[in-house]
Amino acid sequence: MTIKQLQYFLRIAELKSFSKASAYLHVAQPALGLQIRKLEEELGAKLLNRHSRGVTPTEAGQLLREHAAIILRQVERASQSVSDLSGPPRGKIAVGLTATLNLILATQLVERCSRDYPEISLAIVDGMSEDLMEWVENDRLDVAFSYNPSAVQELVFEPLLSEDLCLIGHGGSNISSEKTVRFSKIKSLPMVLPSPSSGLRALVNEAANAQGIEYNVVFEIDSVSAIKEIVAKDIGYTILPMGAVRREVEDGRLTAQRFESPALSRNMYLTYSSKRPTSNAAAAIREVMRKVVQENIASGAWSWRPAE
Repeated sequence: MTIKQLQYFLRIAELKSFSKASAYLHVAQPALGLQIRKLEEELGAKLLNRHSRGVTPTEAGQLLREHAAIILRQVERASQSVSDLSGPPRGKIAVGLTATLNLILATQLVERCSRDYPEISLAIVDGMSEDLMEWVENDRLDVAFSYNPSAVQELVFEPLLSEDLCLIGHGGSNISSEKTVRFSKIKSLPMVLPSPSSGLRALVNEAANAQGIEYNVVFEIDSVSAIKEIVAKDIGYTILPMGAVRREVEDGRLTAQRFESPALSRNMYLTYSSKRPTSNAAAAIREVMRKVVQENIASGAWSWRPAE
């Protein structure tokens, strides 16, 4: 098994096509096919199912895909560590953002990175906070922004900001003309929220249990963009930070009211592994992430404040 074989296999599995992988890698299809056959023979397992629409990994292929991604990340990290001995920070750094933060910070991070660290290649992945923490732990990501720190000892959670959560309704909502609303209001509304495994839902449940409130969830959706679209169509209400809906509120598609009695807020954390060596590139990107958040807090654009 060679590094090149793993690289070829990962690209084919990602693109689900030998022809697309061939064009991407600039390697002839017969050569790709030969390397995959050698890999299958060595492992004694079929790795790809071929069909009219392309290819998909088998169960064995999916298992190899997960291991190969980690192996190649370690190879890349080893190369970075040696390169760090001389010259500016360089290499590929994978950063995880929640869907909300992706909308707010992705462009800012890319612009700052390209300006200050042109030899660093930034790969940005978005996902649920719980998934991002798992991916940092499993070495799929170098660093991520997350909420609700887990009990994983190998992860560092550095608090960066605190944000208030709001009751979000459709643009024509007439719940109240006030800027705030009592948390108990949710018991009389059809709610659209993420699944119980999400940190946001856990926070809402904790507040509801503390007040003895039962509320009605009509739809569970683990997608911020989908939740916003549903609420905008007057199918229900949701709970999100102002930063997630600022543009829609300004456009009149959604309304947002901060909770009071009690107020509902959460911290965001810079999350990274404590068990892996930190390359110069990873350290540089962490500092970029800190500075970008601090600048956004200072601007007041998203109603963020320093972590509590």
